[in-house]
Amino acid sequence: MKTQNNNRSDTSGGGSNELRKIPNVGKRTEKVLREMGYDSIESLKGKRAVDLYAEECSLKGSPVDRCQLYLYRAVEYFVNTENPDPAKCKWWLWKDEQVEVAPCGAVCAECGRFPSACKGCRSIRGKVFWLEYTHEACCPVYDCCVNQKRKRHCGGCVHLPCGRYKKDPTVSDEQNAENLRIMLDRLNRARRK
Repeated sequence: MKTQNNNRSDTSGGGSNELRKIPNVGKRTEKVLREMGYDSIESLKGKRAVDLYAEECSLKGSPVDRCQLYLYRAVEYFVNTENPDPAKCKWWLWKDEQVEVAPCGAVCAECGRFPSACKGCRSIRGKVFWLEYTHEACCPVYDCCVNQKRKRHCGGCVHLPCGRYKKDPTVSDEQNAENLRIMLDRLNRARRK
């Protein structure tokens, strides 16, 4: 799987190599996408990676290597993001641990600091960027959830949300409230799985 040029200037046509303008889409993936009925970047807009992966598995009649799901996650990001960050278009950045709910309910791959300024909560063991503002050694949510309770995330905790959740000093109070709402919603869904 080789990374292709990020140029998105011609996204309307369906030209013979248009799909190969998507990072990570080489000849094999282009062929599979065409077999599944996708002939342009536009035809992929709104498609979810998990659905593309399931379509390919169905087409092949057997499970496909999970790396193809990671590639489709990168494709989903690229085609559905107005100005995709080239640093985020690498398929290996879309592995399960980066899209799985973090201990606090965030999704690392969705963060603007990922991957260039932060490699993801689990990779950095809770040593998040905002600790410089709180003067703590580790994110208190990560420390409680992972280090102390040995859990993957806080979903199901009776104390959720607790005082360990901190406001991000780099965003507004309104954005903090919205971020917390989204994280709690993810944790509630993760708990039910």
